[in-house]
Amino acid sequence: MQPATAMPRAAARSRPWSLLGKAEPSLLETLFPAATWAHRLLAAAIFIGITAGLARVRFFFPDNPVPVTLQTFGVLMTGAVLGWRWGFVSIAGYYMLGMAGAPVFQGGGNGWKYVTGATGGYLMGFILSTYVVGYLTQHGWSRGRALWPIVLGAIAVYLPALVWLTVFDLGWPKPGKLWSSAVYPFVPGDLLKMVAAGLAAGLLWRIADWRRDRHGQDTNTGAR
Repeated sequence: MQPATAMPRAAARSRPWSLLGKAEPSLLETLFPAATWAHRLLAAAIFIGITAGLARVRFFFPDNPVPVTLQTFGVLMTGAVLGWRWGFVSIAGYYMLGMAGAPVFQGGGNGWKYVTGATGGYLMGFILSTYVVGYLTQHGWSRGRALWPIVLGAIAVYLPALVWLTVFDLGWPKPGKLWSSAVYPFVPGDLLKMVAAGLAAGLLWRIADWRRDRHGQDTNTGAR
C-alpha cells in the first residue's frame, strides 16, 4: 500500500515555482487576528506619528539640501507591519498631512512648496516603497525572507527621486552629479536602516507565530 505522505509530496513536486506566494494577512493582522478596520486605521495613524517623529532626527551633508533622516526606517516598517493596503493609507495620509501644512516632514517641513522641491521625489518614493514592502510581505516574502522586501523597498525610494530630479530643474544636484549627490551619500545610512528594519520585522514575525502557536495549543487544550 502506498504511504499516506506520498500524495502530498507528489503534489508539492508538481506545484509550479512562483516568485510570489498567495496573498496572506499582514504582520499586524497576524499579530492581532481580531483587529477591526478601526484598529487598522488607528495603527495607520500611529505609524504616521512614528514616521513624523523619526523625520526629526536628521543631519545634512555639505551643499546637499536633502538630509539623512530616520524617516526611511519608519516608511519601511509601515509597509512591513501594516501591509500594502493599510500601509498605503498610512503613508498617503502622512504625505497629504504634510502637503496640507502639518509639520510632519524632516525638520518640521510642510506645505506645497516643500513637496514640489528637491525632496518631492523622495516623498513619492516613500509611497512606492511602502506599497512594495507591504505587497511582497503579504505574498510570501515574510518571516525568514523579511529582509528582502525591505531592501527592494529602500531601492524603490530612489526611483521617483531620480526621475523627479532629472525632469525638474531645481538647482540641485549640479549637472553630472545626480548619482553622487542624490544617491551615494545616503547609501551607508540606508544600509543600516534596512538591517534594523529587517531585524525588527523578523522579530515581530517570530512573536506573531509564537502567539498563534500558543493560542492554537491553548485552544486544543481547552477542547480536551
